Amino acid sequence: MKIQYKSRNLEISDAMKEYFSKKMAKLERLVNDEDGEVEVRFSKLRQLYTVEVTLKMRSIIVRAEEKTKDFYASVDSAINNLERRLKRFKDRFRTLKREKAGEEATISAEAEGSEKEKIVKVKKFELRPMSVEEAMMQLDLLDHEFFMFRNVEDDQVNVLYRRKDGNYGLIVPR
Repeated sequence: MKIQYKSRNLEISDAMKEYFSKKMAKLERLVNDEDGEVEVRFSKLRQLYTVEVTLKMRSIIVRAEEKTKDFYASVDSAINNLERRLKRFKDRFRTLKREKAGEEATISAEAEGSEKEKIVKVKKFELRPMSVEEAMMQLDLLDHEFFMFRNVEDDQVNVLYRRKDGNYGLIVPR
């Protein structure tokens, strides 16, 4: 697995890289993809260390982010978060595979730790063509976390979302 390191406001030492790769080695048993890529971003803002880990495999992308006052605690939390998400994905994948094969899944809610997630609401609405600025205004008016719209410039469906830092992000299909 290829690991790519990036940093902002922080010098990455060899000890930091070695610590991260040692922690990442325990995830390799969950990841069967030799061609997988890991992108790690280390940053420091004031007294908080942020570790963002993005694992890109053939079929999925898994991301974890942690902020703490200790660099090593941030790495540990991010890796644990990534491991938990990968295990959940593998469990769901196995369950879906069993159901497709005609077998019934016999995993109890107690053994799983939580109830199976399900879609509880479906909302349909018309995608009106609008500019990104109009979508930003609409997002603020609705006070939602994201807003889907048809972009006037390229006539494609875009998703505008509010980031944790208060700015906006735009998801555009290729």
